[in-house]
Amino acid sequence: MDTKDIKDQLSAFAESLALDTFGIRLDYSEASIQAVERILADIHTDYRTTGSEVGLRGIALEFAAYIVKVIEHHFGPADWQRDDPVFGKDTFPLQWRGSTIYPYAWCLKRILDGPADNVWSKFQAIILNHRTSGSHYTI
Repeated sequence: MDTKDIKDQLSAFAESLALDTFGIRLDYSEASIQAVERILADIHTDYRTTGSEVGLRGIALEFAAYIVKVIEHHFGPADWQRDDPVFGKDTFPLQWRGSTIYPYAWCLKRILDGPADNVWSKFQAIILNHRTSGSHYTI
């Protein structure tokens, strides 16, 4: 299976999880990343209660795929890869407009580390800010 098929499947899983577990319908809008943030915040709260990391990497990857699809839909082509030459295997870097960003790391850190790793804030600062600044990032 290629990265596009995997991305489509994973983002569909994120949509299902959002609707079935949290009652949130994700619509691939820019604003829907705020809903992703709320979902990841709830998952973080559960993680803090249970201490269990079981399944969290998969959930982070599902929401990363969703974020990638939102970026592609609203901000043009991007190349989502599995491995990064610098950070290694299974880091899922996204090459976009001359920048390398890591939506998977955003989601995983949000789940494990909490509010300081707010994905909506990162999306605003890196993706939405890119419209006007043209800056390049590796985050």
